[in-house]
Amino acid sequence: MKTLIVYFSFSGNNKLLAKDLAKDLKADLLQITEPQKRGMFRIMLDMLFNRFPKINEMNILWNDYQHIVLIAPIWNYIIAHPMKTFIKKNEEYLKNYSFITLCSGRDMQKDKIAAQLKKLACYKSKAILEFETRTFITPEQESKGAYKVTQEDLRKFKKTEAYHQFLETCIVKKEWV
Repeated sequence: MKTLIVYFSFSGNNKLLAKDLAKDLKADLLQITEPQKRGMFRIMLDMLFNRFPKINEMNILWNDYQHIVLIAPIWNYIIAHPMKTFIKKNEEYLKNYSFITLCSGRDMQKDKIAAQLKKLACYKSKAILEFETRTFITPEQESKGAYKVTQEDLRKFKKTEAYHQFLETCIVKKEWV
């Protein structure tokens, strides 16, 4: 059985993370796309009204995968809405899944992510990892707005204990119970 990584990325940061993780796990990779590109105004409306935007259909052979890794940004403590749509549409298939985000990071955010996942999916997430850019970017970089993650940033993330434990569990045990 294989691992499937499903990701949504607005700025490209989570896409970089998803592709890198897919190599590490030798996993299949699928991107959540939308029929129409959205701008910040529509994103803000989704957040304000808790909307579930339309996403393009994805043909997934669920029985081929033992573990699903979901990767998406967090916007103001909220999982990116296209990912929320994906989870809601496929909740019955997400028995063994984990969630990883590359985001700016905030206090108590992980608890809020866990609560959202519990509400959206039928099953509890096996793991939640946050790669917080606030832990390594300079105040000058932060003041310039959206930060573009580099391969060097990903190397820093991959050195963290949480990432190492995730990989160990995923690769060595080959199962999630």
